[in-house]
Formats: sequence, C-alpha cells, structure tokens
Amino acid sequence: MFANRKVWAGLVVSLAMSACAHRVEPEPAPVVAPQADAAASDAALQRPWWPQFDAPQLTTLIERALENNLDLQAALARVEQSRAVLQQAGAGLWPALELRGNVSRAKSVFFIGQQRVQNINNRYSLSAAASYELDLWGRVRAGKAASVEDLRASALDAQAAAQSVAAQVAETWLSLIETRQRIGLVKQQAELNRRFLELTRLRFEQGAGSVLAIRQQEQQQAAVQAQLPLLQSQQAVLRNQLALLLALPNTNALDDWPEALPQLAPLPAEAVPADLLLQRPDVRAAQRRVVAADHRVGAALAARLPGIRLSGSAGYDSQQSADLFDELIWSLGAGLVAPIFDAGRLAATQRQRQAQVDEALARFSQAALLAATEVRNALAQEQFQREHVAAQQARLRASEAVLDAARERYSNGLSEFLPVLTALVALQGDQQAVISAERQLLAYRVQLHRALGGRWADVVTQESGRE
Repeated sequence: MFANRKVWAGLVVSLAMSACAHRVEPEPAPVVAPQADAAASDAALQRPWWPQFDAPQLTTLIERALENNLDLQAALARVEQSRAVLQQAGAGLWPALELRGNVSRAKSVFFIGQQRVQNINNRYSLSAAASYELDLWGRVRAGKAASVEDLRASALDAQAAAQSVAAQVAETWLSLIETRQRIGLVKQQAELNRRFLELTRLRFEQGAGSVLAIRQQEQQQAAVQAQLPLLQSQQAVLRNQLALLLALPNTNALDDWPEALPQLAPLPAEAVPADLLLQRPDVRAAQRRVVAADHRVGAALAARLPGIRLSGSAGYDSQQSADLFDELIWSLGAGLVAPIFDAGRLAATQRQRQAQVDEALARFSQAALLAATEVRNALAQEQFQREHVAAQQARLRASEAVLDAARERYSNGLSEFLPVLTALVALQGDQQAVISAERQLLAYRVQLHRALGGRWADVVTQESGRE
C-alpha cells in the first residue's frame, strides 16, 4: 500500500513538473524556411498598392468593397466571435458570484392518531454564493492564452480576406476595361470589314474582282460581328461580379469607365527578405494557430493534475419575512479534486493536443512555402508576360504592314483578294490579342501584390485580445 502511494505521488510530481516546465515558443519558425527575392520593400508593403495604377475609379471601388463586402463582414464577425470566446476563457481566472433568492409556501398534512393536523410553512431566503478554482498549474491561463492566439489568427484572417477582396476587385475591373476595349475594337473592325466589302463589290462591278472574294469578305464580316454578343455578355457578367464584390443590389452605379487600361508602374528596386513573407496575414494566422495549439498542450497537461476548489456563501434564512435579516448564516469550504482513473481519456487528450501542434506547424510551414512560391510565380509571370506583350505588339505592327502591302497589290491588280483577307483576319486577331496581353500583364502585377501581402488592410481593431 505504501509503495502504491509512492507511485501515485511520483506520478503527480512528474505531471506537475511537466505542466510547469511546458514552454510555448511565441514566434515558432516554419519547418522549412521560405526563400524569396521579391521586388518590394517592407516600407512598400505598409502602403496600399492600388494607387500605383493611378486610377481614381479603382481606388474608389476597392475602398467601397473593403467597407461593404459581405464576405469581409463575415470575417469581421468571426473576429468578434473569437473575442467573445477569449472573454469566456479568461472568466475562469475570477471567482463566480451568484445571488440567490427564494420565497416558498408549503402546506403539509399529518395525523396524530385519528386527528388530522394541517401545517403551513413559509420560507424566505437571500444569499450570495461564490466559487473559485485555484489555477495551480496554469490550465485556465493556458486556455486563455490559446484564445488570445485564436483571436489574433481571426484578425489576420480578416486582413487576408481584405487583401483577397481588393485583388478580386482590381482583376475584375481590369477585365471589364479589357472587355469594353474589345467591344469598341470589334465595332471598328466590323466597320472596316463593311468598307472592304463595299470595295470588293465595287471592284466586282468593274470587272476586277470575283464573287468568291465577295463571299469571303462577307464571311469575315459575319465572323467579327458574331463576337459582339459574346463580349457584351461577358461585360454584363463582369459588371455583376463587381457589384457582388461591392455588395451592390444592381450595376446602375457602375458607370464612367476608363477608355484604356492603366499604365503599369515599374517594380520597386528593393528586395524582400524571406522573413518578410512570414508577415503575410495568412502566414501569420497559421503561425498564431501553432502557438494556440501549443498552449492547449499545456492546458491538457494541467488538467491531469489535482485541483483545489473554494466555495463560500453568506445570507439570510427565515420563516417570517419580517425576520429575514435577523440572523446571518454562512459557510466556507474547500475541496480537492484529482483524477484517479478515466480509462486514459486525459492522456489521450494530451496526445491529441500534441498532434494538433504538429498539424498546425505543418500547415504553417506549408503556408510560408506557398507564400514564397506565389511571389516567385508572380514575378516570373510578369517578367515573361512583358516579353510576350512586346512580341505581340511587334507582331501587330508587322500585321499592319502586311495588310498595307496586300491591299496595295490588290488595288493595283497584282494579286487576288485572298492575301488581303488573310492579312485582315491576322491583323484583327492581333489587335484583340494585344489588349488581352496588356490586361494580363496588369493582372500579374495585382497577383504579385496579393502574394506579397503586407499590413495595409487593417480592417480590424486589434490582433491581440483585451485583458
């Protein structure tokens, strides 16, 4: 029996030392450190990126989305939920106090021999009761610390949501301008094709053309005209998407669009150190969840140790309301609660919490690597898209020269109409391709800003919890 007590005492001491010795790393590092050499500086990440496009309408739209977007409002509501959970977790550090009042009237009947006796009792009571659990091993403090980290993660999630909304607005806005440009271009191309068709018919009437040339030009005119309804449909869809991002019931307020895509600002010359990517809101949120999970390991360790609970009450109790406050009654108590046998439930909870730390650390490391990968991808895409735009513009200039040469030969009767038609089809395709390529280049810059993150979207009050 004495040996058993020594075993239990040793186990309690071991658990107590483990709970007290559990230390949480406040800024854990990812398992695999990201490497990045992005073109931006820490100072650049402190500022909004959309003014670089020098488009007042884009700035207005993004600011309106950050204020009204419903997904962002939901993210902010989750922050308030986390704040309330933090308050609940910290409540255990304070005594619980209750005020109890009771008034009762009871009738009882009993018999003494054959005699029936009736008794009516009144009872009045008023008391205050308090209870408190001593946080000897830090279980409640660890739970509160975990909730603080959950709140910080929720705040960072809201910032990441704001970044996502801003990027979606910018990309939709760019696509809408591109579509409007292509609609205008198709209308110009349709007019040009109409003039070519009139010229072809005129030459046929003068005996210098053929019916085939007329039919070919009619085919090209119909092909270009057929693009217009599709582009108009795409424009309507993009307007609806933008209205959804801005939480607008309709698209009536979305007018006065720029005639052309904005110019792309040069990339800053400074380079981003890899650890700056760890400040990206989604990466920081993943890091805070590692810390929160680690605090819960400490809480699970402390839950396996004995606890001391204090209780007390004071009040009044009387059978007459007039005598209620004549005599004060009170009680004080202390109790020891220690887990003896729970079929391994608490030990399994501890292992579960440790596994959750491992999972959170893996997710944090993955988020950090993904951030670096997204930055490298965005930089590479923009670099090669610049080359593509330059090549596409050179091709457009060549197509214009080919069309001029083919039209001159056709006008002088040196060739059939087919070379003119071939050159016209190529030119009109290249004109639209240049617009799309320029829009995609701007979209890659938006993706770069989104990948870099930054702390410009402080749409929440604080990351940390209120004490």
